[in-house]
Amino acid sequence: MEVESTDKGGAPKGNQNAAKGKMFYEALRKALTQDSKKLNDVVDGLIEAAIAKEPWAVKELIDRVDGKAIQAIENSDGSPLLAGIQVTFVRPDADNI
Repeated sequence: MEVESTDKGGAPKGNQNAAKGKMFYEALRKALTQDSKKLNDVVDGLIEAAIAKEPWAVKELIDRVDGKAIQAIENSDGSPLLAGIQVTFVRPDADNI
């Protein structure tokens, strides 16, 4: 089953949630850019929460400043993951049929 997508973020055609999310983003962006004090208050609140050692705020700050950590992809013993699978079909001997 193939899902057609639009050129706007890859959301499937007819997906109303993508449009609603865009509307929220635009309204939030407009409110924060029209009154820079609001944005500064949000940033100050995030910093204060991080200073108070709120885990979500510390994580958010680190993600925004340093970028999200790259997740290591390996087995629990440290060996690399399986890179592929090879399947071999063997014709049975006439004696074993």
